Amino acid sequence: MKHRLPPLDSLKAFEAAARHLSFTIAAEELCITKSAISYQIRKLEAHLQCSLFKRSIRQIYLTDAGQMLLRTTRLTFTELEDTLQRIRADSQSGGVTIAATTYVAARWLSPRISEFNTLYPEIPILLQHSVNSSGFRLEDVDLAIRWGPCDSSEPATRLGAIPMPLYPAISPQLLERHGLAGTAPLDGCQLGSQPLCEIPLLCEDRAQDLWQEWLQSNGNSDQPLLPNPRRLISDANVRVQAAIDGQGFILADNLMLNEFSNNLLVAPFPEKLEGYGYSCLAARDRIENTGARAIKGWMASWMS
Repeated sequence: MKHRLPPLDSLKAFEAAARHLSFTIAAEELCITKSAISYQIRKLEAHLQCSLFKRSIRQIYLTDAGQMLLRTTRLTFTELEDTLQRIRADSQSGGVTIAATTYVAARWLSPRISEFNTLYPEIPILLQHSVNSSGFRLEDVDLAIRWGPCDSSEPATRLGAIPMPLYPAISPQLLERHGLAGTAPLDGCQLGSQPLCEIPLLCEDRAQDLWQEWLQSNGNSDQPLLPNPRRLISDANVRVQAAIDGQGFILADNLMLNEFSNNLLVAPFPEKLEGYGYSCLAARDRIENTGARAIKGWMASWMS
């Protein structure tokens, strides 16, 4: 049956530009020119007969239609990538599949995999990134690194956890625009008061309000709901970049230390939300090969 989808090149260009909120970075990632990215997106917008981006002099933003299309394209590309990876994995005897978001894979897992490759050069590792998608199944991978409460009960073998307290962070330029740069550490209650209450709080696409939980967990249980507008950005990498670009506060963890050391973000509040982190999980009934047993023992050494 003939489909009515736009060209794949246009969807790829859109997904990369929307994920990075940058035509330049998207062009570098896809190894094409910035003008080619612009052309593909104009072609896609013409096909859909609507705008996908709001363009300003120095920044681009997604329209409502763009946000809707980004969610669908990311899910579709992720599922396609996972299928292709599984096909490749089936042909790799003794290989290991690890599920982790691109945020965790790039900032925590990848540097450590170099050590594993040195110890076990004969064991290939395959990474897949749909760990938070609705279609993810733990039994399809050897290991999964998933964010959540460190003490949560899971229907799986839990090898350990990496505790990662959360704390508010913000672009120093945005903080300065509100007259608070260079001041002493702020009190958590100030986030819901002028002038900070007008700054959006960047959130993951989940029902849980971690911002309110952060406030109430630090002796502010009687505080009303934070009045700050919430801005949902489900992709952690996009959320970090949005905070750097001055779009609002982000709940940071210690995987963002590079952004702090380069003064791209600052943490004006000393209060932290404890009890969360990254757990390493494995399905109880998955048959292990030699590589899986090796990496589970190695991974447990990095966990608490």
